[in-house]
Amino acid sequence: MRHTPSRLLAAFATSIHLLAPPVAPAQAPAADKPDATPNARFNPVLRDIEGWKVHVEPSLIDGEHREEGAKALTMLANHLQRIKILVPAGPLAKLQTVEFWIEHKHPSMKGMSYHPSKAWLVTHHHDPRMARKVHITTAQELFSRGQMLKHPAVVLHELAHAYHDQVLRFDHAEILAAYRKAKESGTYESVLLVNGKKVRHYGMNDHKEYFAEGTESYFYRNDFYPFVRAELKEHDPTLHDLLEKIWGAAN
Repeated sequence: MRHTPSRLLAAFATSIHLLAPPVAPAQAPAADKPDATPNARFNPVLRDIEGWKVHVEPSLIDGEHREEGAKALTMLANHLQRIKILVPAGPLAKLQTVEFWIEHKHPSMKGMSYHPSKAWLVTHHHDPRMARKVHITTAQELFSRGQMLKHPAVVLHELAHAYHDQVLRFDHAEILAAYRKAKESGTYESVLLVNGKKVRHYGMNDHKEYFAEGTESYFYRNDFYPFVRAELKEHDPTLHDLLEKIWGAAN
């Protein structure tokens, strides 16, 4: 989970075409009223975007933030289109069972995150319906230039967290072992960031970030070295081979 953007795009010339999202017509809000759900601020409208269920704050569809909502959902569709191209069919089908929750601007949470625990949400006075979903706390961040430059694989990153939790489980022995090996090696303590600075790799925060960060490098592009799959294979062959085993071949 990343609470603030941290990725800088380095020498990437591929053009991103923002295609209008092939979304299903808006469905009626969920039957439960906001005041019937603890800490609920609205009832989301359910949309289908590229095969994923997306729970959308109503103001982003036909309210005061509808222009922002249209741009955000278009950009989300663009992320998901790329993921559908990159991820092999088997794991992709499981990824598409993960749902999204997107809102105009959450009053306290920032960035994008995956919420594995309903209990945590309730304890911290958040809507428990966000549990086991990828939460886009601020719709505008999805289509901001800064977001695209800093971490263009942020949606993939959060879906990797969901896959780790819901499919592999967070106590996955091989991921834990690879993370401990990498941490003990010290090879991630000072790596190149795409802005030219040397920093501790974000993936060293814990085994969950290690897996999600590695997934970015394996399929697409990270802002920390190793940036891409060839560099990952050279820098951390244990993680590379494990990701190949989990996700399938990336080429």
